[in-house]
Amino acid sequence: MSEKYKIGDYEFNTYEEYLAAQEDVKKIDFITKEVDITDADVAVRLYTLIRNKEIVFRSKVGLSFSWYLTDVLAKNSQKLLEESRKKEEQKEQGKKLGMAGGLCILAAVVCLGYYGFTLWQEHLESQEFERLQSMQNLTGQMIQDSYADEESAAAAGQNAGQTDGSDAEKKQKDAENKKKAKKKAAAEKPAVLKKYKDLYEQNKDLAGWLSIAGTNINYPVMQTGEKNGDFYLHHDFEKKESDHGTLFIDVRNDYVDRDTNLIIYGHNMRDGTMFGGLKSFMDKNYFEQHPELVFDTIYEKAKYRIVAVCLSKVNYQDDHAFRYYNFLNAGSREEFQAFLANIQQLTVFDQKIDISYGDELLTLSTCNSYIQDGRLFLIAKKE
Repeated sequence: MSEKYKIGDYEFNTYEEYLAAQEDVKKIDFITKEVDITDADVAVRLYTLIRNKEIVFRSKVGLSFSWYLTDVLAKNSQKLLEESRKKEEQKEQGKKLGMAGGLCILAAVVCLGYYGFTLWQEHLESQEFERLQSMQNLTGQMIQDSYADEESAAAAGQNAGQTDGSDAEKKQKDAENKKKAKKKAAAEKPAVLKKYKDLYEQNKDLAGWLSIAGTNINYPVMQTGEKNGDFYLHHDFEKKESDHGTLFIDVRNDYVDRDTNLIIYGHNMRDGTMFGGLKSFMDKNYFEQHPELVFDTIYEKAKYRIVAVCLSKVNYQDDHAFRYYNFLNAGSREEFQAFLANIQQLTVFDQKIDISYGDELLTLSTCNSYIQDGRLFLIAKKE
């Protein structure tokens, strides 16, 4: 007979179910300590977060908590109906009723106006991203293989007058060496892919382009200098302030002389834009149906296979817990194995992560509200 595990009145057949229930208990404890779930507004917000899978329970403990929230909503709805009937019986006639109705209409107009303004802003931002996507696709179709960058050539001027032989020869040799050094540096610098030339000319912070087939993710990816590494957290491609922000690479990453692990950050937007769609990958069927992504840097095209979906949190400086967002390079096989062992503990699904020392990795990271300071991240390896 297989061993059974218990939490309170709940019994579990497998150790995996037991661990999932423990995680759900932690989430429920955190929620009940932070908010009053018997409050109608709080219950509605929690129910909405659970329905939208922004809070995910993986056991019957969490399912029971969801049912309890449903009961709270039902009871509060009944109370609201009874109060509404009483108000209808007691409502005044004439001027008072008219004034109250006018105030309600005014409040509704203000709320609708604000909501409309917000939708209009989101519409404008969506249009901008559609323009960028269209431009990127159009540029990729229209370029010709024969197109090449033109290199500027500068003719070296010659001195008309005669100078002392040794000094003149030395200066000439120094000038020639400098020219050779410049030419060598220019030759070693990669050429921007033709597909991204026009976009790069618009914004030199462009680092590449990320897309996942079958999802809304199809965006430019930026990178700034160290002094303002999170600039695109609140700015769009045009460098205008934006709640959506833009996808961007960790400022510590080198995507030319490539690091072991490139990390791309993006907002978890409720409308599904940016990295708002990553939470769908916590559904195993969805994860299996969307196994690949494309991340081109401005210098190189590349395909990746998504190998893991993980949940973690941002840890404080005095906390010695594992920080997935600090793994950029594997200095040794042992260091890589330590990273793998840690993320294996954070996976959403019961699976063995298929990566090994020497693989080039890509991490997509966003916020997730399953716990305070929660993070959702996907690991992909270059094919």
